[in-house]
Amino acid sequence: MSEENISEVARKLELLKSRFKEKAATDIGLVRQRADNIRLGRFGPNDVAAAYHSLHRLAGSAGTFGFTALGEEARALEMLLKPLAEPSPELAPEQIQEVVDLTFVSRVQNLVDFLSSDQVVSQSTGAALLPVITEAATEPVIIIVHSDPDEAQGLAEGLKLHGFVPVALPSLEGAVAHGLSGVSALVVKDSKMLREGEALDSVCDTPPIVCVGAGDSFDERYALAKCGVDGFLCEPVDVPALADNMERLITERDESGSGRVMIVDDDPELLEHYGLVLEEGGLEVWRVNNPADILSALSEFRPDIVLMDVQMGDFRGPDLARLLRFEPEWLGLPIIYLSSENDRNFQVDALAKGGDDFLAKPVSDAFLLRAVTVRCYRARQLDKLASRDSLTGLLKHSVARSEINKEYARCQRQGEQSVVAMLDLDHFKQVNDRYGHRTGDLVIKGLANLLRHQLRKSDVIGRYGGEEFVVALPNCSLTDASRVLQSVCERMAGIVFHSDGQEFTVTLSVGIVPLQNYLTSDDAIDAADQALYRQKQAGRNGVTVGGDMRTTERTLG
Repeated sequence: MSEENISEVARKLELLKSRFKEKAATDIGLVRQRADNIRLGRFGPNDVAAAYHSLHRLAGSAGTFGFTALGEEARALEMLLKPLAEPSPELAPEQIQEVVDLTFVSRVQNLVDFLSSDQVVSQSTGAALLPVITEAATEPVIIIVHSDPDEAQGLAEGLKLHGFVPVALPSLEGAVAHGLSGVSALVVKDSKMLREGEALDSVCDTPPIVCVGAGDSFDERYALAKCGVDGFLCEPVDVPALADNMERLITERDESGSGRVMIVDDDPELLEHYGLVLEEGGLEVWRVNNPADILSALSEFRPDIVLMDVQMGDFRGPDLARLLRFEPEWLGLPIIYLSSENDRNFQVDALAKGGDDFLAKPVSDAFLLRAVTVRCYRARQLDKLASRDSLTGLLKHSVARSEINKEYARCQRQGEQSVVAMLDLDHFKQVNDRYGHRTGDLVIKGLANLLRHQLRKSDVIGRYGGEEFVVALPNCSLTDASRVLQSVCERMAGIVFHSDGQEFTVTLSVGIVPLQNYLTSDDAIDAADQALYRQKQAGRNGVTVGGDMRTTERTLG
C-alpha cells in the first residue's frame, strides 16, 4: 500500500473515531440521565433495558476505536444491569435501586473521562495491519536459486513454457535483495535453503517456496519443513510436476487474501470502520445498515460470508439468519455473528438458529482482518468443491456453460463482441495408453495451468470433459483470440513431459467463433466444436476460426 493510500485511510479512520467520540458522549449522557432517574425512583419498565442496551453497545464498539478502558468499564456496568434488564414480577423497584445507586451513577458519569484519557491507538493503519498480498503480475514471477547456473537456466526455460516468468539468482540473499514484493514463488536448491534460510527472516510476506534436491529422506524433508518450505521435488526435476506444484501453491496464496464480505450492522460508524479495515486488507465489502435490505443485497453482491451483529434495534441476528435459511440458495452461506454477548448458552442457541461462528466484540482490526480472511478462504474452498473440476481447478462443464450463457446475454444486451473456443489435446488417448493415466492427468493439468496464465482473469475457462476444454473471451475480437490461442498452442507444443525415463510432447487443437453471432450460446459452443473438428482434419496443432451465416471460415496455424 502506498504512503498516500495509508495516509488517506488514516484520515478516514480518525474521522470515524471522532464521530464515535461524539456519539459515545451523547449515549453516556442519556445513560447517566436514566440511571439518575432510576436511583430516584422515577423510572418506567423500559428505562432499565434501554440503559443496559446502551452500555452493551459501548462495551462492544469502544475497543474497536481504540478506547479500551472505556469498553472495559462499560462492560462491567452492563453486567450489573443485565439481571435487571428483563422485566420480572418478582423484582421490586427497591431491588433495582440497590444496584443503580449513587456509586453506579458516578461510574456512568466517569465514562466520559475515558474518551479523553484513553491513549490506546487504533490498530487499523500502517504496519499493524496484516500485510496486503501484492497483486500478481500478468504472468507469475518465479525466482530460481540454484548452485548450478546451467541447471537453473534449464529450469527457467522449462517454466517459461508453462506461462511463468523465471529469474535465476545465485543466492537467497540475492533474492531478498532483488525484492520479493512482486514474486509469486521461489524455487530453491535444498542446500541453499538450509544454509541461507535466515535471509528470509526479514521478509514479512514470503512467497511459497518449493525446494529441489537429491536427498529424499524423512530427516531431510523435516529439516526443510522447519525452514518453512511449502513443497519438495527430487532431482532430476520433472518441470511439468514442478509447474503444477507451484500453480497450486500460488493459487492457494492468492485466494487466501481475497474474498467478498457482507457486513450487517445498524451502527453506521462501526459498520464503516469494519468495512475500511477489511477493504484495506484486500477484501471486497458490502455494507448493510438496514437489516431489512439484506435479501436484495445478498442477491446483488453474493458474498462469501456474512458478518452480522446480534442485536440491531428491532432486529435480532439469529432471526435474520433463520430467515436467510428459508431460501435453499443461502443454506450454505457462512454467517458469523459480531457480538459482545459472552453467554455461551446464548451463543449456542444463536448458532442453532442458522449461524456458524462468533467473533466477540471488541475485536482488534488485525484480528478481524485475519479471522475474516481465513473464513473467506475456507468458504471459497468449499464452494470450489461444487463448481470446480477436482483435477484442474477450472470450472466444471455445467458451470462453464452457465457462465458462457451469461456472457452471451451481456453481448446481446450491450452490442459487444466476444469469442468462444473449444480446445482439445491431440492424440491424448495414446498418451494414456502409452504412459498411463497418472501422466495423462499431469498433461491435462499442464494445459489448465497454461490457460490460467495466458488468458485474462475475466475470461471463462472450463474443463468440458476428458481432455477437452471450453473458453470464453469477453470483449475480444476473433483476430486477438486467434493470436492468443495460437500462442497457447505453441507453448503447449514446447512443453516436454517425462514418464519412466521417456520424453514426449503433446499438441493442441482449437476452434473459435464469435459468440454474439449465434441464436444461442449453445449454438456458438457447437459451432466452435465444429471448427475444432475441422482443425483436427487439417492436421491438428493450431487454431481454426469458424463463422456463422455472415462470416467465412478460415484456418490458422
